[in-house]
Formats: sequence, structure tokens, C-alpha cells
Amino acid sequence: MVIDVADLFKRLGKPAPEPGTPDWERASAALEDAFWVIAATGHPAWSPERHPPVIRTLALAVADRRFRNPEGYVQEQAGEVSYRMPDGTPIGLALTRGEVALIERVAGRGGLKSVTGRREAVSRGLRTGYPFPDPEDSWGPV
Repeated sequence: MVIDVADLFKRLGKPAPEPGTPDWERASAALEDAFWVIAATGHPAWSPERHPPVIRTLALAVADRRFRNPEGYVQEQAGEVSYRMPDGTPIGLALTRGEVALIERVAGRGGLKSVTGRREAVSRGLRTGYPFPDPEDSWGPV
């Protein structure tokens, strides 16, 4: 399912502008940027035309943030009226922990991970049990 500018403006509650206008160009760039940030976190085989459906929803949400607040303002003031976004509100293309977890789960990258260990101490014949170093030495147990 293709992600397009009309879908973004539908979520904004506004009619989509004509292609080629500044708002259309800005929205298109925000959608493209949002998708590629998500794809870089998720799966390299994803494309704007071919991706899991939930990625479309997430790309529209991230593009919405970018489109509404391109400068990344946290606070605005006009005369005596001021507005401050809540702490922890994602700004621009930054992904939240929940969004990253969702992307990784959809990409099949969440959950258990394997790590490699080094067996250097065993191969050198060093003691690896507790306490380390040996309690018999002059330093005593650690």
C-alpha cells in the first residue's frame, strides 16, 4: 500500500493541496523522510510501495509530527498566551522507544538476541569460578 500526501492531509483534517504547491512538496518530503527513517530501523527490503501495513500508519504519524512542527519547537508564545508541549513528546523524525519496538517487532528483529563470548580465560588455563581471583592468594577474596 503506497503512502501518499492525500492520506497525510486526511489525518490533518484538511483538504490535500495541489501537487507542486509548497505545502504538497513539504508534506511529500516529510512522508519520504519518515518512511526512510523507519525503514532504516526496520528492514532494508521495505520500500514505499511494499511494506507491512502498520508501517504505513507509523510513517503517517511521524510525517504528521514533522509537517506540523518542522522547526521542532517545544514552546510558543504570542503576547500573553503561551503553549508548551509536554516533556517527552517526540519532535520531528525522532522515533519513540515504543515506535522503535513496534518497527523491530514487525521486522522480526525484536525479542531475544545472541551475543558472542570470549573464552580467553579458559584457553589460558585461568580460573574462572567464584571468587576470582583465587581466595588463596595474598589479596584474599574480592
